[in-house]
Amino acid sequence: MSKPKRDRARSLVELLQRMQYQQSTVVPPTSTIDQLLNDAGSFGLYQKIQFLLVGILAVLPAMTAFNYVFIAATPDHRCQLPLTNFTDTFQVQSSEHQNYINQYIPSSARLRKCYLNDINSQDKKIIPCSKWVFDSTFYNTTISTDWNLICDRLHLKGITQNAYIMGTSGSFLTGIMSDRLGRRTTMYLLILVLVLVLNTTQLMMHSNLSHDAKLVIFTISRFLTGFAQTTYSITLVLLLEMTSATKRVLASNILSYFYTLGELFIMLIYYVTRDWSLTMWILTVYVMPFLCYYWCVPESARWLVSTGRLLEARKVLHRIANVNRRTLENSEKHLYDDLQRDAHIRPKRYSYIHVLISVIKSPVMRQRCLIIFYIMMTNLMVYLGIGMGITSLTNEHPYEIFLFSIFAEFFGLCLCHFCATKFGRKIPLISFFTLCSLSILAIPITHKHYPLISLSSALCAKLFISASQALSWLYTTETYPTVIRSTGVGLSVSIARLGGVWAPQISLLAQSVWFPLPYIIFSICSFIAAVFSIFLPETRTKTALPETIKQAEKSDNDDPSNHDASHEVQEGFRVQIEKLPISYEDTGSYTGLDDVPSSERMKSEEESTLTDIEQHDKIECLENYE
Repeated sequence: MSKPKRDRARSLVELLQRMQYQQSTVVPPTSTIDQLLNDAGSFGLYQKIQFLLVGILAVLPAMTAFNYVFIAATPDHRCQLPLTNFTDTFQVQSSEHQNYINQYIPSSARLRKCYLNDINSQDKKIIPCSKWVFDSTFYNTTISTDWNLICDRLHLKGITQNAYIMGTSGSFLTGIMSDRLGRRTTMYLLILVLVLVLNTTQLMMHSNLSHDAKLVIFTISRFLTGFAQTTYSITLVLLLEMTSATKRVLASNILSYFYTLGELFIMLIYYVTRDWSLTMWILTVYVMPFLCYYWCVPESARWLVSTGRLLEARKVLHRIANVNRRTLENSEKHLYDDLQRDAHIRPKRYSYIHVLISVIKSPVMRQRCLIIFYIMMTNLMVYLGIGMGITSLTNEHPYEIFLFSIFAEFFGLCLCHFCATKFGRKIPLISFFTLCSLSILAIPITHKHYPLISLSSALCAKLFISASQALSWLYTTETYPTVIRSTGVGLSVSIARLGGVWAPQISLLAQSVWFPLPYIIFSICSFIAAVFSIFLPETRTKTALPETIKQAEKSDNDDPSNHDASHEVQEGFRVQIEKLPISYEDTGSYTGLDDVPSSERMKSEEESTLTDIEQHDKIECLENYE
């Protein structure tokens, strides 16, 4: 091949490589279902009604998670006096009662909760007690008071919450169910499980079973309840699939705000009842109306199209258009011809095995994923540890403190939204973790002499960890490339549960070992997360999300100015890029264009061009030879 021909081939190859590099800024063509949703109204009255209905359902995960703060609370207590002719109470009844307390109860604040003085012993021995009296100022009954989950049985209380967190790890299974059975069907099955579990548990709690048997049943119930609460992620997907891309952030935020509202509801319920069993009955009754959601909340039209159930998808789209008072343009063509075509093609999908192999092979992605795993684990651990232990910092005003923590979480969500929009992702994430670490460290330092400052530090820690957790979800979504994004996010969430499982047990160390210990652990973990966040890339400055692992690896080297400088070149190649072929598997349903790697779209065009060049050169060589 002569030098001009080689230069021509090299120029074409460079041209194709430049097109491949810049294609990440090109918006893929709108699919049929997107066009139909836009025509029917992507965020009209219909979507607003569904957002309200699903939002009301989103309060359940918060109510079932944070009821642990109240129904498992440990009021101030001491050993019951071993007197047969005297009815002992925690509150001092008289001077005679006070003399008995001074005689039998050790002066040490720690020993008085679990031991009695052996007055018959000359060397002043202490013996463990088997009965206790509790302060009823703020809590009348809890599982701790009814089942004596204190002293050497304190760890059993943490196991009940561990069971709940382990149950939420079933999001992996419910995600598979959602893809196979549908969003609405899976959501309804989880609601049905929750109703059955809560009703059965309440009946068992009022039986003649022993306290230990009730504790076992309650722990199993918490596990199943946690599994049922994975409906939160299912409903989030349902909302995202029924609206346009511009409203998807709103859909996620609405569920977060309703979740915060659920924390307020459960606090008010227990504040009025002051009884853990009655609180659980109210929660059980509250769940019952959600059984009608199968007829109130429709199936996702996107999922119906992806599974080939076109008749049902058309009914849903017509219902959306009717409620929004819109008409479907070219409805015959879109609803029948185009949907029929989309239902028989789909891009290549990637399994968990493919995700793990891709992450392990890529050094850059392997490092980022490990950092993300640690960040997600730390977020959940600190969020649960601080959020559920904030009322135990003082024996006074637990409801007011919890209410302030709810407002702190709300402002944390607002702070995350503002900072992520204004300053990007990386710097706010580092700042949130650092400030959270400092706030947590100040809790034990100021707790003894400055309790008000200690409480303020705990509220600041709740604010910053709430902001960090919300930002981490966004950061995780933007870090993974499109080809493994949904699978990678699901894997990160599952691993994050490992941190949540440890949170209750670490929090109990303040009562069983040393008060500052859990806060030191939480502070160190948050600071390490801040340091690790430095090695993550900034994802806000990119004009488009990475589609392949190679693009994600190069994100650190991408200069935003390069995209601006190449805008004119990009416009010149836009037509050619949009014409590039996309490889599909004709083995199932269409699931969206985002999962098609850009490298696959460019591959056939590049190979075809190079083949034509080689064939043309061979013909010219033969002609010259002849």
